[in-house]
Formats: sequence, C-alpha cells, structure tokens
Amino acid sequence: MKFKGNYSGSKTLNFKISPKGTTVLKLTAKKAKFEIKWLTQTTQTTGYQIQYCTKSNFSGAKSSTISSNVKGSASIRSLKVRTKYYVRIRTYKKVSSTNYYSDWSKSYTVTTK
Repeated sequence: MKFKGNYSGSKTLNFKISPKGTTVLKLTAKKAKFEIKWLTQTTQTTGYQIQYCTKSNFSGAKSSTISSNVKGSASIRSLKVRTKYYVRIRTYKKVSSTNYYSDWSKSYTVTTK
C-alpha cells in the first residue's frame, strides 16, 4: 500500500483487559449459612468476590472477598434461617493499587436451613 503526501503524528490506544471469569460448581445449604465451591482460576487472578442477596436484582447485596486465587471454596455465615439467597461470583486481578474485575457469573439460588 502506498500513500501520497507527507504524514506525521502518533496515535495512542488504551485497552482494558479483564481477568477470566469463574463459575459456581456447588452451593450447599446449611443452618443459617451456605457453602460455595467454584472453579479456580490461578493464572490471571488475585482473588474472588462473592456477592449474595435476598433480592434477585442484587440491590443492597453484601459481598465477601477471598484474597487467595488457589482457594476454591468458602462458607458464608450469619444468615437468616430458611431464607432464599441469590449468589454470584467474579474474579479480580490486583495491579499496583487497582483491582480489575471480571464479569459476574450467572446467578444461583440457595435456601438456608
């Protein structure tokens, strides 16, 4: 390809690269708590963020952060008995002081005992 004339200048492009997401493998209901197991992502992640709520749109949701990318399970405690909870999870990668998050997994439901 040939161009006619004189050209000069520069162009800068910025990219936001998100870490690979994860999925929930198993949700187990217990009395006033639930246990969650997920597929670990050890190469692109620093940890995981679990979000849970009694509303399906996750308004007013609480979250729990797991700062290890090797651990693939957690127990969420101090919940209401016989209550339906919606749960989702995502991975994050910490670069300097900034956390970069993947997309949320699909929503799962669990009812405490």
